[in-house]
Amino acid sequence: MAETQVAPAEVLTWLTLKFADWLELPVEELESGRPVSSYGLDSISAVTLTVQLEEELGVELETALMWKRPTLQSLAEHLAEGLNAEGKQLT
Repeated sequence: MAETQVAPAEVLTWLTLKFADWLELPVEELESGRPVSSYGLDSISAVTLTVQLEEELGVELETALMWKRPTLQSLAEHLAEGLNAEGKQLT
């Protein structure tokens, strides 16, 4: 029985919707290659969002994740790797 892998593109779509909601911005304004800090995300917000991602995805994430993976694209790739490594799916 093959396990279903989560595609980075699927995570990116999910993540873009989450960030649009969290940042109170229209989805169309978010660019996957643009640093999330350029949307006004400060260090406290980044840690708060990282904790929310941990809770929603059920995977452990490092506190500095948003600074190590500064764009939605790089963050989505990292999250897809983590979900796949743990055999988890998007919620």
